[in-house]
Amino acid sequence: MSAFRILVVDDDADMATSCVKLFRKHGYAAEYVTSGEAALDTLKRSEPFHVLLTDIRLGSMDGIDLMRQCQADFPQIKVILMTGYGSISNAVSAIKLGASDYLTKPFDRDELLEKVGKLHHIFELENEVSRLQQQVKEKQQFQIISRSPAMARVFHLIDAASRSDCAVIITGESGTGKELVARTIHNKSARRDRPFISLNCGALPTELVESELFGYRKGAFTGANRDYDGLFRAAEGGTLLLDEITDMALMLQVKLLRALQEGKVRPVGETQELPVDVRILTATNQDIQQLVSEKKFREDLYYRLKVIEINVPPLRRRQEDIELLTNYFIQEFNARYNREVQPIEGETLELLRNYPWPGNVRQLQHTIESIFAIHNDLRQILPEHLPAEFLSAKTKAPLTESGSVPSLSEAERRLVEQALKVADYNKKKAAAILGISRTRLYKKIADYGIEVPG
Repeated sequence: MSAFRILVVDDDADMATSCVKLFRKHGYAAEYVTSGEAALDTLKRSEPFHVLLTDIRLGSMDGIDLMRQCQADFPQIKVILMTGYGSISNAVSAIKLGASDYLTKPFDRDELLEKVGKLHHIFELENEVSRLQQQVKEKQQFQIISRSPAMARVFHLIDAASRSDCAVIITGESGTGKELVARTIHNKSARRDRPFISLNCGALPTELVESELFGYRKGAFTGANRDYDGLFRAAEGGTLLLDEITDMALMLQVKLLRALQEGKVRPVGETQELPVDVRILTATNQDIQQLVSEKKFREDLYYRLKVIEINVPPLRRRQEDIELLTNYFIQEFNARYNREVQPIEGETLELLRNYPWPGNVRQLQHTIESIFAIHNDLRQILPEHLPAEFLSAKTKAPLTESGSVPSLSEAERRLVEQALKVADYNKKKAAAILGISRTRLYKKIADYGIEVPG
């Protein structure tokens, strides 16, 4: 805690000394001065402080003036105002002007430590988010934001996969970050300086997937008015991610298996096979082993693709990450929208933790951006800023009426229903939340008999 520094400003030296002793006893670095002018002088010539605890009544420069000067010269400092009972209205006004908190004299020591502790917690979160953002920019370590034990095995397998060229299949619900896992493997591998290309196999008709993957020759079919190399050759020396691999037609699975076995592709309309050097990663949100047992996915291709399997846990199993991810997205959108929204806390954080997150991390990101887009003057995300369904979230995971875990199909049906509700039954938005094409969403709505208003 010694790196967290507090400056106390009070013209009552005994009061200031008492606060400094309390802070030092609990591991903080603290100093005091007895005037606003002395505070500014100290801030200019010393190491940076993180919290300014100041009385409102100081003399020629009062606490409000000091706070305003600090906002201009030292914007990183959080300000806590101390006030007597008769000046509470001034403190409330100061909160609106940007103070982080206030205390009414005489105050309880535990109350003071609680308020400082909250700011220290925010400071640590901001540092951690900044560190993770820097890691992402530099591509030196994992690009996945997490401190959850549930992700420990994912990190271990990413590290193992990045040291070799073996095939990797990445499984998990939509929105969990499967493509991010694939990109991280690529960025940590020896192929990092070569292309990373992704294709969603469920987003295109079968005949287009084949020509996208393997390329085609001019005149091979109607509309083929030029040669096209295809994604295998475009990713030469790098990595090709085949997302939603389980949506690939069986006929095309045969051609993919041959390309992997031979290390060659044959463009549509070409008679010769062309050698390729590409690492293949695949991803799916379906139970691929079940599809293999049902003969809906080729067993030989499955085992060819699955040297390493990485399962990305859903956000509801990563409770420790919700606060960190939320504050990461707040920082991201603060920069994008030129805002100064404060880190999440209190009841709002609890509502986010209790929500089942059918769209996982992608839905969390969209939720925070939606709040930024709707509320122009936002400084703190409060419960009333959240979509209505969050206010009724009482459990941490969907259960059946008997309290048991639902079947996979029942859980998927509920996820589709929740995504539709979150998107206000806009199918395009719901498909984006779930990370699937609208065609697949329509099929799931029909398969599960989900009623959609309008």
